[in-house]
Amino acid sequence: MPFEKIELNSSSAGMSDAVRKTVDCLQNGKVVVLPTETVYGLAASTRQEDAVRRLVEIKQRRNGHPMPLAFHGIRQISEFATEMSPLAERLVRRCWPGPVSLVLDMSNRISEFHHLPESVRTLVSEAGTVCCRVPGHHFTAAVLKELDEPVVLTSANRTGRPEAADAEEIISELGAEIDLLVDDGPVIEGKPSTILRITGDHYELLREGAVKRDTIERLTATMILFVCTGNTCRSPMAERICESLLAKRLGCAIDEVEQRGYVVLSAGLAAGFDGPASASSVETMRKRGLDLTDHRSQQLNETHVRFADHIFTMTRGHREAILSYWPNADTRLNVLRTDGGDISDPIGGGPAVYEACARQLETEIAKRLDEILAG
Repeated sequence: MPFEKIELNSSSAGMSDAVRKTVDCLQNGKVVVLPTETVYGLAASTRQEDAVRRLVEIKQRRNGHPMPLAFHGIRQISEFATEMSPLAERLVRRCWPGPVSLVLDMSNRISEFHHLPESVRTLVSEAGTVCCRVPGHHFTAAVLKELDEPVVLTSANRTGRPEAADAEEIISELGAEIDLLVDDGPVIEGKPSTILRITGDHYELLREGAVKRDTIERLTATMILFVCTGNTCRSPMAERICESLLAKRLGCAIDEVEQRGYVVLSAGLAAGFDGPASASSVETMRKRGLDLTDHRSQQLNETHVRFADHIFTMTRGHREAILSYWPNADTRLNVLRTDGGDISDPIGGGPAVYEACARQLETEIAKRLDEILAG
C-alpha cells in the first residue's frame, strides 16, 4: 500500500489537520516520518509493539543498538527518568526542546518506562538507560503534545547510510515501507542531534552533532545569577565578589572560573539595556582589587531564569516578582541573605554606604557558596 504524504504549509487549519492525521497514524500502529530541527526521523508509538518492530526492520538496526525515544516536554521526561542528577536536570532545563539527546537512567521501578510493552523496553533500553530527546520542531512538538506519549524516533535512513536531506531521498530509500511522510522541505544543515550519556554528575560525549563540544562544556557549567532592580549597583557587585570568592575556593584566577565549571551573571528586573555600573559601585570594587568597568546592565529574561542553577535576589520583593512570571523557578530561587532579609539598595549613598553593602554581599555570598560547593 503506498504511503501518504503531507506537505506542511502556513495555514493554521491545515497544520491542525496535519497534526491530527499524524497522531491518528501513530495511535493506529503506523510508521511515520517526522521533521525535526536536525534531520527527518522515523517514528512509531511506544504503545504499538508491531509498529516499533517494523521501524527497527525498516531502519535495519543491529542488536545491541537501542532506539531513542522522543518526548513532548520536561514534565513527561520526569515521569520516566524519575531520579535525575543535578547535571541531568541542568541539561534537561537548558537543552530541551532542542538538538541534544541525553542517555538517562530509567531503572527505577516506579518509572513510567516500566509501563511500556516489554518488547519495546528491550528495543530502546540498554542496562536500564534510554536515549531521550525533546524535539524543538514546531510540528513534531505539536504531534507529541497531542499524542501525550513518547515515540521511538530515529533518523529516517538505513543504519550506516547518510541522513536524508529532503523528502525525495527518504522516498527513494524508504518509500515502500513507511505509512506517512510529513514534508517540511529540505534540511538546512542535516546534522543529527548531539548525544550525551549522563552518569551522576559526569557526562560522556557519545556523538558530536548539531551542538558542538565547546558549547556542551558551557551548558554543563553551574550558573549562579544575582538579581536586583537596575543591575547597576548590588547585583553587579555581587557578581564580581562571587567570582573572586569562587576563584579563591577553586585555587584559580578569576578569568579561569568558567573553565572550572562555574558561570556567574547578574541582571535586573527593571534594568536599562547596556548601561554601566554606577560610579560608586565601580569605585567600591576597585578598592577590593576588582574591575567593574566592563559591566553592562541587562534585564532579566526567560533564558536567564531557565539556565540558572542558583538565583539569588537582593530582596523578598525581587523574589516574589520573579515567581509571578516564572513559578517553576521556585526551587532554584532564594533571597541572598540566609536569614531571609533584604539587602538595601545603596544608590544615592556615600562611600561608606556602598562599602557596607559590599561587606554584606561578601558575607552572604560566602555562606551561599558553602552550600553550593558542598552540594
